[in-house]
Amino acid sequence: MTAATALVVEELVELSHELVRAVQAHDRARLEELLAGEFSLDGAAGRLDRDELLDAAGGAYQIEDFAYEEIDPDVYGSTAVVVSRYSQQASLSGRDVSMRLRVTDVWVRRDGRWQIVRRHATPEDD
Repeated sequence: MTAATALVVEELVELSHELVRAVQAHDRARLEELLAGEFSLDGAAGRLDRDELLDAAGGAYQIEDFAYEEIDPDVYGSTAVVVSRYSQQASLSGRDVSMRLRVTDVWVRRDGRWQIVRRHATPEDD
């Protein structure tokens, strides 16, 4: 791995954490920066587009605690795939959504910054 690639990998790990911290803090402005216009999430709660995630992050989605147990970015030029194992203690509209997940994120670098375009999260079998 080149030094430049190592820096990008480090940046993507930090951005992955920032994304969850922004949801946790209900920081819509930061989420708008991180989520690409075509963002979509396929997860335990179903499919959400960018606006639906922004709305949920506005209050209905409450993350008490989270951790990336493993996180592995691969960079392909201006596209990156980040595969991780993630756990959270959280609720969505009062329903407990605490779980461990396997997550795949696709990030694209545009106009000098990384944005997430796609997230797929599957509950991990214990």
